[in-house]
This record gives sequence, C-alpha cells and structure tokens, in this order.
Amino acid sequence: MKKTYFSQRVYKHTLPTALVNELSHVLHIFNQAKHFAFQTLVREKRWSRNLHEESLQIVLKKRFGLNDYYANSARQEAIALFSAVKEQQTLHLQQID
Repeated sequence: MKKTYFSQRVYKHTLPTALVNELSHVLHIFNQAKHFAFQTLVREKRWSRNLHEESLQIVLKKRFGLNDYYANSARQEAIALFSAVKEQQTLHLQQID
C-alpha cells in the first residue's frame, strides 16, 4: 500500500499580516459569541424562562454580526459545553454521596 505524505497546513508567518489580523478578529468575535451563548443557556436554566423572544442563533447573528455558519457553530458549542458541565456536576454529586 502506498502512503502519501501531504499537508494542507497553513502557517501564520507565510500569510499577509492583514489576513492574520482579520482571522484573529473573527476568532475573537466567535469566542465572544460562544461565551454569550453559554451564559444565556445558564441564565435561562437558572431562571426557568427564555431571555429572548427569538432563537439563540438569531440573537447571536444580530448581536455579533455573524453569518449563519458561525452563529450556529457558537450555539452548538455552547450547548455541548453546557451539557458537559451538567454531566460533570452529576458525577461530582455522586462522588460526594
């Protein structure tokens, strides 16, 4: 069997500075949106009510100016983190008892 060694890896030092700065800005906005989505999920669970009339994805799009892909990705990552925190909490409570 033949093996092919080929990489599509992109290195920062080979890219123009403007592109690196733009990518850093996009990642920063995405992380802010993810943090906001997680905090919204926590507050909705704590207060047992919806904080926004619209869906979380629409709120992220409007608040952070994201497209559908980034807004949905931030929402999904926040949901995954929230479920992981809940699972970790139940395991912790089982260990205490």
